[in-house]
Amino acid sequence: MEIIIGREEGARRLHCIADGREFNVGAAGSVPTSVSRKHCRIVVLGEKMSIENLRDQNITYVDGNQVFSKSITSTSKVQLGSEKFAVPLQQILQLATGKPIASVNSSEKKPEPPTFSLRPMKSVWEEYNQKMLQIDIDNAKKQKEDKKKRNIQALCSSIGMLFVLVPDLGVMRYVLMGISALITVYIMFKGDDDDITVVKKNKLNEEYATKYKCPNPACGKPFGSVPYRSIEYNKQCFACGCKYTH
Repeated sequence: MEIIIGREEGARRLHCIADGREFNVGAAGSVPTSVSRKHCRIVVLGEKMSIENLRDQNITYVDGNQVFSKSITSTSKVQLGSEKFAVPLQQILQLATGKPIASVNSSEKKPEPPTFSLRPMKSVWEEYNQKMLQIDIDNAKKQKEDKKKRNIQALCSSIGMLFVLVPDLGVMRYVLMGISALITVYIMFKGDDDDITVVKKNKLNEEYATKYKCPNPACGKPFGSVPYRSIEYNKQCFACGCKYTH
């Protein structure tokens, strides 16, 4: 089927010719003069549709882009002329074919989104939180141990100063001061691994990011810090639209 669309002479309504049958759409005076008498042509071939200008100087837009010819669907936004007059495409198709829009272009029916199991992500989320909790527990223990070390270090420093003040120790004074200094230095540097917690968490976050993501192979968008329960409740990926089962 071929539908010619243009401006009606005189009344300035939208004038259509569908396989020789003529009809008008819209109110009188609604179509601007930048729309020509025979402006464009819509061709319907089964489930496919296309639009084409009938003259080079005609201006036609499809979905906001100026075109000369282009494939379209019944939901495409078609505008004519420099004023971008909006064409009621679905109404024209119904009047031209005498069929509901769904049957004019059945290819527009969106396929059902794919479905994937979300259950593997539950174990990933729980394992991540358990490991992160264990790192925090270990860090708390280390902070207690560090506090004890600082107390021993302060005690050794005090003992070293005491040896300086005690008279008549002779060479033994220097030996004891040296031992105290060595213990202080040893405690100061032994186990000085404050950055270990940060390294462990960074490594865990990297591993977590590669596993805790949309199970759709075509998507794979990381869930980040979104709790598993929230994703389970939504039942759908916000990125690709796939559905989740549990």
